[in-house]
Amino acid sequence: MSFINSYKGPKQSEVDISRLLTTEPGEFDVNSSIPVPTNLESERVHLVPFIPSLHAEVYYEGLSKDPDFAQYLPFAFPTFESLLLFLESFIRQDPSSVVFAIIDKTKTPAPSSLESKKIPNGRLAGMIGWLHGSPQNLSLEIGPVVILPEFQRTFVSANAIGLLLKYVLDLPHKASPLNKPSIRAAEKMGFVKEGVSRWTWVLSETKKGKKIDSGRGRGDGDGRDSVFLSLCWDDWEGGVRGMVLKRMERV
Repeated sequence: MSFINSYKGPKQSEVDISRLLTTEPGEFDVNSSIPVPTNLESERVHLVPFIPSLHAEVYYEGLSKDPDFAQYLPFAFPTFESLLLFLESFIRQDPSSVVFAIIDKTKTPAPSSLESKKIPNGRLAGMIGWLHGSPQNLSLEIGPVVILPEFQRTFVSANAIGLLLKYVLDLPHKASPLNKPSIRAAEKMGFVKEGVSRWTWVLSETKKGKKIDSGRGRGDGDGRDSVFLSLCWDDWEGGVRGMVLKRMERV
């Protein structure tokens, strides 16, 4: 299956939510400056471009089951529409960014569920993608990586990250300094902590982070730092590839 890749998006105020939910998979333009692979798959996990008409409702349903789950994410989805606007404005309209739906092939959706109608060959376990992809510099960032609560502490995260690592080998990664599990997961996959970039996000009012004095005219939301971890081609060829493949095989 090939993916259309020539999208020119509207302004956020002009985003047609209903059209996003009715665009068929074969007509959805991923708009990526880096070629999107047609097959990212291991024995247990499959990555496919996140298409709103297939994945958005199921993903939001899974995300909404645990209100505290997204506390480390710099973005918030208080409504289903806010998720769609994020996917459209922050991801698809930026050709350096792509998100994939993570499909757990070992599980089967409930027969009468929405998921069984949208994703018949597995369960939607989360999303993963890349940001700031640069064909010139042969680099990109892994993110966002959001594994739904039901699928955490399983093989899903290792397989999803491993599949992207096998596709592109020079990848920075970043996470909230407070999100210790995310940092540990990256380090287990061979990433090395490079440092902390301060004040990389202005959070929504529903998120807690570093306090900003609103009286100084610098916004009302809290801020957030980002821990940067990297994995480069020489790390990959120096032994990380074998370690990643072993982690992908773990139960």
